[in-house]
Amino acid sequence: MTRIVLIGLIALLLAPVYAQKSNRRELGWDLTYRSVLARNNVGRDEWLWKWLGPKYHSPAKPLIDGWQGKLILSSILIDAPAPHAGEPYTIWLVRTKDDAYHWEFVKGKRPYNTKEPMKPQAYDQLFATISSWQQAKPVKPEDTPVGAVPGYMGFLSLYDHGKSRQMLLTLEDFWQCDNKKCDGGKGGRLTQAMELLPHN
Repeated sequence: MTRIVLIGLIALLLAPVYAQKSNRRELGWDLTYRSVLARNNVGRDEWLWKWLGPKYHSPAKPLIDGWQGKLILSSILIDAPAPHAGEPYTIWLVRTKDDAYHWEFVKGKRPYNTKEPMKPQAYDQLFATISSWQQAKPVKPEDTPVGAVPGYMGFLSLYDHGKSRQMLLTLEDFWQCDNKKCDGGKGGRLTQAMELLPHN
């Protein structure tokens, strides 16, 4: 009888811990991105390695580590250099059973870490689009527009009901130039997909 009571007591004490752990389920992403670069044989002398630096973690890491909301069913994380100064630009999107949210910020600039709700149907459409993508080939130096970055220039991480995937982004995911001067063109697949995000 004592043993049964003891087991029941342990179960009651651990229940909140397990509930919290399930809501903060690991998304399976390397937020330093070093393994992503290594897996894709990106040379240490290439621009993206230098941009990361030796101590980089995604600016979204504190948000992900501190998640206290409902269980995350799927999620999207985009990390890339901001167009002008190159500081980390981050978009994090989360889908729970009933809701969807997104954060969008440039590191060190306000507003920062602002949680915005979005329509779950818009999130689902965006996730269906992005999760079908395969990683594009890096832009060759000879094909890179003047002043742009050759090779890869960002990261896309996806999580879907326990399955994780990370891939590299190229300039053409953001913008497709008409010529080497890039004085014309259109938004790349990522830029077009982001039109589904709410705009204040």
